[in-house]
This record gives sequence, structure tokens and C-alpha cells, in this order.
Amino acid sequence: MQVRQSSSPTENIWAAILAMGSVLGSLALACIFPFAALAALLAATVPFRKAMLWMGGAWFANQAVGYLLLGYPHSATSYGHGLAIGVTAMVSLVVAKKILDLRGDRSLLSVGLAFAGAFVAYQALLLVAALFLGGVQNFVPAIVWQVAQNDMMWFAGLGLLYLALDGTLFARFANKSTLQG
Repeated sequence: MQVRQSSSPTENIWAAILAMGSVLGSLALACIFPFAALAALLAATVPFRKAMLWMGGAWFANQAVGYLLLGYPHSATSYGHGLAIGVTAMVSLVVAKKILDLRGDRSLLSVGLAFAGAFVAYQALLLVAALFLGGVQNFVPAIVWQVAQNDMMWFAGLGLLYLALDGTLFARFANKSTLQG
């Protein structure tokens, strides 16, 4: 069974959920906001132009919370890291979309692969940025694994929420063939 392109009411509610999640997630998690999870879910559920806008909005909300509420330092390095996060979030969205396009469907397997690709792209590009801006120590396996676990939980939680919202969650469990991707 496919993840459906959302209808207008579903899309509007989904947008509100993602907006609230972006702000609340940024307050709770600050530097480990799950942009890769968001990239895969946006690529799978909304048209690409809207996905780009929503990813930009999530990044903006994350940065606004950081600088206005959490006291991020106002320095060139800090701004550089913020910009790098925004660019890598957008690239991870493109990677997720490309994987979904190559697979030719929005099955659970394809969306999972899109998430994995988005996560790898996100982490790899942030590591490259850290080589110039500092922070390479944040990419040791133990920390990357913690970030991966965080992203996986967000991916699963928001993914299930979307499936409940679009009315296909229970149908997927009722039809065993849907679990095969």
C-alpha cells in the first residue's frame, strides 16, 4: 500500500502538526532536530515545492527558537552552522525525493529507504561543514548513533501520525500484504 499524496484538509492538518513539531522539537532538542526524518516524510507526503517550503519553515523555526529562546551565540561560526543545517536539510529533502522517484512508489520500504538516504546525506554534509566551522567531535559513532535513534523515533512517530491522519493506518495492519512494502 502506498503513502498517499495528501488531500487538502489532511495536508493542512499535517502542515500544522509539522509546524508545531518543529517549534516544540526545537525547544526540546535544539541541536538534534530530526531534519532527516522530516525530509523523508515531507518527500513522501506533499508535493515537492511545498515540501521545500515546509522544510525551510522548519529550519527557520529551529533557528529562531535557538537564537531567540535558547541563547545560541551570535557569532560568524554559529551563523555558519545554522546556514549549514539549512542547506543540509534541503539537500536531505532532495535525496529523499530522488530515492522515492527512483523506487517509483511511496511504499513503507521506499519511505524507509528515503529516510536512511536523507540521514546519511544530512550527517555527511554536516560533517563536511564541521571540518571548516568546527565541531568534528560531534560526529563520533556514539553521538551519531544517538542522533540516529532520535531521528528514527521522530520518523516512526510522525509517520504513524500521518497514516492515522490520512486514514490508512488501520487498513495497513488489517491487510498483511501492506507490511511487505
